[in-house]
Amino acid sequence: MIHKKHWKLLTIATGVLSLLFLSHFKVQAADPRKPKPRPGIQMLLLSDSAPQPAPVPQPNIVFVTSSTVVGGSLGSLKGADNICQSRAEAARLPLNKYTAWLSTSSVKAIDRLGSARGWVRVDGKPFANEIKEIVEGIILHPLVVDEMGNNIGFPGGGRVWTGTNADGTVRSDGTCQDWTSTATIGLTGNFTSVSDVFTSSEISSCNNASHLYCFGIESNVPVTVNRVDGRIAFVTNGSWTPSGGLAEADKLCRKEATEASLSGTFQALLAAVGQSAAKRFTASGLPWVRPDGVAIAPTAEALFSTKPLMTAINVTVDGQYLRNVGVWGGALTPAVEGTVETTCDNWTSPDKYSTGLSGWAAFTYPQDYFGKESSTCDVPKRLYCLQVNEF
Repeated sequence: MIHKKHWKLLTIATGVLSLLFLSHFKVQAADPRKPKPRPGIQMLLLSDSAPQPAPVPQPNIVFVTSSTVVGGSLGSLKGADNICQSRAEAARLPLNKYTAWLSTSSVKAIDRLGSARGWVRVDGKPFANEIKEIVEGIILHPLVVDEMGNNIGFPGGGRVWTGTNADGTVRSDGTCQDWTSTATIGLTGNFTSVSDVFTSSEISSCNNASHLYCFGIESNVPVTVNRVDGRIAFVTNGSWTPSGGLAEADKLCRKEATEASLSGTFQALLAAVGQSAAKRFTASGLPWVRPDGVAIAPTAEALFSTKPLMTAINVTVDGQYLRNVGVWGGALTPAVEGTVETTCDNWTSPDKYSTGLSGWAAFTYPQDYFGKESSTCDVPKRLYCLQVNEF
């Protein structure tokens, strides 16, 4: 039998031990190394009915295939679509229905896009906002990126089977007999270009292998341009027949810039005898952008390199998107000096006996947009105009 005095001591000792245990437990529970979840978060984690954020709608993906296919061996539109779908799945692109940009004698490529809207390349660069803008030539960046996100461009560009005119309709003699015959011809586009040339560039034998364009068609999400700060570059509305030297070319650039209320000084991107076009500008300032806010090159210096432009200089000062018009250059690229034979005698001889190099506005490689071909100097062509100074 425990004495009352001893019982009292035992009770006190038990209480002290209990307090020590509880104190130790509280210290462990409040360990600062272990974050204490808030009640609200705990309830969400424990609840099966916790609300999930709604997925944000995304634009369609559009790409050029990394692989090529013989035009006459496609067999049908379904055969081309299967290639697009398999390439998209191999690259683990967003789930979508991917359709080839192809026409047949009974189907227009433009109609194959259905009610879709908004396309971006695999690298996120915007391609086009609406179907009608594609056929109007309002293409923001060339389809030079494949399903894996690789830029597969090269000077001259790669051929893409389309069978499709600039307005999205069929080229009647350009579908390889609805993609079933290798003995005929087919219309191809060029994936380093924009505007009409992206779909309608040149005729090719259907025994040749070319790429395909693949469009996602299940999303309807507007695509907008994130305008970039920079100096303005545009292609002229008016044409110029060489005469009066560089000064006369600059006058056309400044006239159109003034009419559009643009500040600063503008000059023509033209080579001269013994001088490259690049030497007329400083490469240490802001890069050049088109009037629509799309960057032409990542840096000012890059515009004068041998690398392709990010997009073509085919937008006028008032925001019109031109088809593949001819533009005077005066040398093979902007970094090459001109000669008498490449500059219409230093831009003073507007006659058929003199020659000058010119390019095409819808292309992005310097050899194509600047000095693609030799022309007689009695032919009027557009000019590229660049803002000289920063604002």
